[in-house]
Amino acid sequence: MFQKNAVFTHPKGMHIRAAAMMVQKAYEIENTMGTSVYIRNQAGREVPATALMAIHSLNIKPGECITIVAKGPNANDAIECFEELLKRDLLPQNSAELEQVDDILEENMIKADKIFDSIGLGLIVTNKQGTIIQCNRIVEDLTGIKKQYIIGNLIQEVIPGIDLRGGSFNRIRVKDSTKKDEQKIVSADVNPIFVEGEIAGYSIIFNKHTSQMGSPLSEQLLDYSQKNELGFKISQKETFKLDEAFSNIIGRSEKLLAALGIAAKAAKTSSTVLLQGESGTGKELVAEAIHRASSRCKGPFIKVNCPGIPANLMESELFGHERGAFTGAIYQKIGKFELANGGTIFLDEIGELDKNLQAKLLRVLQEREFERVGGNQVLKTDVRIIAATHRNLREMVSKGDFREDLYYRLNVVPIMLPSLRERKDDIPLLVEHFLEKLCKKLGLKNKIISKRAIGYLYNYDWPGNVRELENIIERVINLTDSEIIDAWDLPQYITGKVIEKKQPLINLNIDGELATFDDYEKAIIKVALKKYKSFNAAGKALGITHKTVAAKARRYGIVE
Repeated sequence: MFQKNAVFTHPKGMHIRAAAMMVQKAYEIENTMGTSVYIRNQAGREVPATALMAIHSLNIKPGECITIVAKGPNANDAIECFEELLKRDLLPQNSAELEQVDDILEENMIKADKIFDSIGLGLIVTNKQGTIIQCNRIVEDLTGIKKQYIIGNLIQEVIPGIDLRGGSFNRIRVKDSTKKDEQKIVSADVNPIFVEGEIAGYSIIFNKHTSQMGSPLSEQLLDYSQKNELGFKISQKETFKLDEAFSNIIGRSEKLLAALGIAAKAAKTSSTVLLQGESGTGKELVAEAIHRASSRCKGPFIKVNCPGIPANLMESELFGHERGAFTGAIYQKIGKFELANGGTIFLDEIGELDKNLQAKLLRVLQEREFERVGGNQVLKTDVRIIAATHRNLREMVSKGDFREDLYYRLNVVPIMLPSLRERKDDIPLLVEHFLEKLCKKLGLKNKIISKRAIGYLYNYDWPGNVRELENIIERVINLTDSEIIDAWDLPQYITGKVIEKKQPLINLNIDGELATFDDYEKAIIKVALKKYKSFNAAGKALGITHKTVAAKARRYGIVE
């Protein structure tokens, strides 16, 4: 064992990224020298330098003296190597170091989440204002609410009646996961979390002991039979299952699921639905899903693209015409409403209808009857109407461009579909779906997309929404020779700048000759070590182990 005192000079103290830099260096020393490094603070607490949370918990201040301890072979060299890191500003010096540090932070966050979830008691952590910042899976079971809907809410909204200042043994009524529609009583210890003598938050630990609902209760106990607004909404979101008809709509974002939840409920009725949202948000997909999830699913689903049909032909398209009704009407024509009888008619971009047709459509909605152009026979129709528009119909009504009575007839069940920029977390799912779908359609081998390209797609505003994303993916599939789609394959208006495409790894002129494989391997190892500074980092970049890098570097005389 060898040890040496050093002064921790970083102006921010032992913040999490500085700790991650130290962990990365400790792993590098351990892998290359076989030496374990430890850090000891002034209070004498010693922790492994490879343990991120332990290092961070030392809470070392700027200018504080620490002791570097090395155990194993090459201990002296290990300490000198580690001390060199401490003389720096403890910030990543290049993109490779930044990626290594981020990997360490991400890995430790995943471990922390798994450890948190493995605790045998329900645990909630709040900030000092009472907003929930963490909880584990047992809390999900106790409350019947999923973690993603618990975190970010005030503790009193999730558990009404709880008093953070009340200390231990708050008796709380929660759902019994083993018995449907029954409840049980749990007790909870509430304790403040102190940081440097001040309350930084609270922990709520649910105990294992429970009693049944028959036990005498205090009036202060939470009563889930009362409608707590947040809890009611959360329960609705989680217990509601979408019909299989909605499975082809890709996305898990909260706004999308909320819209689909309304659509699924609307599918159980025959009420008129008005789908609103920007162009390309999937209004037609949702309309078709509503039809397929409804009792009319065996009936026809008729689509009408209102702006795609000339105004002078629209009436005939919708209601049909009799032979001789106008010049060129040599046959009787069956209209869309007649064809949709017993099913659903989807009127896309309803805001483009002229005032005359709006009046005729209103009659169909009110009376469920119409006449063919040039005819005098009144035809009855049993049809469900789903309308869609990207325009603000309420604003059009105020300007006199859309009939107010028709607007209210259409707006029975309004559904607002979110734009892609409102649900950007769905972009990776959508990209994966489109890659698989379009490669199969085009008869091409499946392609994958790099994280770098996904990053650019995520930062783009998507005025054309999901339709624009699908078109971009189809474009790059057609134009990219490689099996991997990268940032330079995307259009410049998405990346915002010209990205220089990587050159081929081997460039030979007309008289160029190939070297031996060993020569190439030596050159690659040498460049990798020069660029990434460590066996571990070079190994990650090359896709091989750090031991392989070290062995080859010694073989070729790159290192001793």
